[in-house]
Amino acid sequence: MSNPSYDLRGHYAGFVSRLTAFIIDRGIIVGILAVTTALVTYLFEQVGLSLTTCQYTNSLPGVVCASVQTILVIFTLSFAPLYTIIFWTLAGQTPGKYFLGLRIYRMDGQRMTLKRSIRRYIGYIFSFLAFGLGFLWITIDDERQGFHDIFADTCVVYTWDAFQNQRLISRLSGKLYSNRLVSPSLSGHSQQSHQGTSDY
Repeated sequence: MSNPSYDLRGHYAGFVSRLTAFIIDRGIIVGILAVTTALVTYLFEQVGLSLTTCQYTNSLPGVVCASVQTILVIFTLSFAPLYTIIFWTLAGQTPGKYFLGLRIYRMDGQRMTLKRSIRRYIGYIFSFLAFGLGFLWITIDDERQGFHDIFADTCVVYTWDAFQNQRLISRLSGKLYSNRLVSPSLSGHSQQSHQGTSDY
């Protein structure tokens, strides 16, 4: 007998799924920054310049070295916001959210815009500054909104078959339905409760 499926498509995404997507995105961002920095450093070492030790001077190498160092710092500080805002605006989801089957929507059902994405990212910052409370709020809010979602009037939903723990649910339901002492009325009530589980 095949296990039943519990499709969460269209339901508000929970804290764990969103946290996992966030970690994936941070890993991608750190990886890109590390590779870019290593590549630029390697290329400059090939022409006799060390970006880690060189200092600004009036000479051409000194000016070039200081300029590249400044560009790398700006790139490092701006990459994460640009990565996040651009993906939110163009796709409604970052790669991390895509892997987890999550998408951001405005509460009116419309697609994300650049202005709304910037506003949501500002809310991200406030969620951090509130000692992470803005993210933990997702666990108690009925619509699974963090402070940044409330600020930007957005929500995060499952967009494909992101399933719950089917093994545990199937075992519990198997014990329930195999119990011959359960009366028909209770069995019917259990079926309704089991069906309601898919609406998590």
